[in-house]
This record gives sequence, structure tokens and C-alpha cells, in this order.
Amino acid sequence: MPTTITDKPHSGRVALVTGAAQGIGQAIAVGLAKQGATVVIGDIADLGQTAEQIASAGSRAVAARLDISDAAVVAGVRDLVADEFGRLDILVNNAAIFEGASWEDLEFELWQRIMAVNLNGPMLMCKALVPLMKDNGWGRIINMASATVSVASPFSLAYRTSKMGVIGFTRALSATLGDAGVTVNVVLPSLTHTAMTEGLPEGVVSNSLGRQVIHRWAEPNDIAGGVLILAANEAGWITGQAILVNGGNSFGL
Repeated sequence: MPTTITDKPHSGRVALVTGAAQGIGQAIAVGLAKQGATVVIGDIADLGQTAEQIASAGSRAVAARLDISDAAVVAGVRDLVADEFGRLDILVNNAAIFEGASWEDLEFELWQRIMAVNLNGPMLMCKALVPLMKDNGWGRIINMASATVSVASPFSLAYRTSKMGVIGFTRALSATLGDAGVTVNVVLPSLTHTAMTEGLPEGVVSNSLGRQVIHRWAEPNDIAGGVLILAANEAGWITGQAILVNGGNSFGL
């Protein structure tokens, strides 16, 4: 593995990105491909566009239909990675769902659905795939949360709770893998132009952008840049951290 910065620092490495069909996940997967990684892309949506972009970057994509809330499906993807490559170097747990509801309108079924994907999903992925990293003595796990966890709001209680749980999970998991050569960090993006953020109330948008020192929406590539830094070989001394990638938003952890 390379020990100096190169144009293709991830040549020979295998990455897996969930929620890779569009938005931030797609940008991360393509970014890793441009840096030389073979990328396993997972999503419940069509992955054709992402696979085409990775091929155009001169790398290889392996597409897998992936529901991260289903332990049996996750095990199948683990077997695919193990059989095809015998290793996994980078895992990006990006897949998530967002459904806003006030406390009065929040039904337990919605709460369970959000937790199943946003919190249980990263746990299932790590439980299945961490052994492939430990066997190799090197790994990067990057989970995705949200900068909104620091802001009080009644609109998305379940979503924010799930993402705060991801932060706690990240910090706890990093402690178990500190001597295994595997780092575990979590990225907290600010408002980003994706399908998930379409239709947010104007007040939510204006308040968030007003707290930033860069007064614009983030684009998926803005967030992918932070992930790529944490995936680098040179980031081996960064672990258990919640990294705000939020345009200088004045709220933080």
C-alpha cells in the first residue's frame, strides 16, 4: 500500500459505499474510483448511472442491490465481497432515509423504519464486514450523520435521533478497533443538494444557510471531499471523530 500521496492512492484497494445510486453516496463512490479503488456500490435504487461514472473514471464497479436494514441481504453482500476480492479496505455507510414528522404525528412504525435504516443499517454493515478489514490489518470506516443533530427542531425528531446514535456508535466502535489498524469516523454534512433534501421548509433552509460562513447549499462533491480525506492512508491517526463538513456552520458538537 502507498505511504506517500499519489494521484491514485487507493490503487489495489476495495471500497464499499452504501446509498450509492445518487447524491452524496454517488459522489463518494466516484471519488474513490478516481483515486484508483475498485468500488462495490450498494443501493435499493438503480445503480447504472453510478457504475457508468466509475467506468468513465477508469475503475471497476460491482453493483449490489442492498437493503442495509436486512441482515440476510447484508450477509449476501459480505459473501460477494469476500468471494470476489477476499478483502475490504474502505466502508462508507452513507445510506439513510428521511421522513419528517412532528412529535404529535410521529408514529412508532415510522420511528422503527428510520432507526432500522439509519442506525441499525451501519451496525449490520460493520458487523458483517469488519472481519475482512481486521484480517488485512488495515481499514477505513466512514459513517454519515448530519450537522442538524446540533440544532433543536421538532420537525425531524426520529431522523436526528438516529443520526446522533450513529455518532455514538462510531465513537464506541473506534475503541474496539483502535489496535486493529481500522479507523472509524463519522462525517456530519450540512444541507446538501440531494433528493433527500428536496421539499424542506424554506424556514429550515434559510436558518441553516444563515448560520454558515459559506452561504450556499453544499453539493455532493463538497461532502465527498471530506470522506476522501478520512479514507486516505495518511489519515491513520484520525479515529473516533465526528467531522463537521458544514460550510462553517456556527453550530457544532
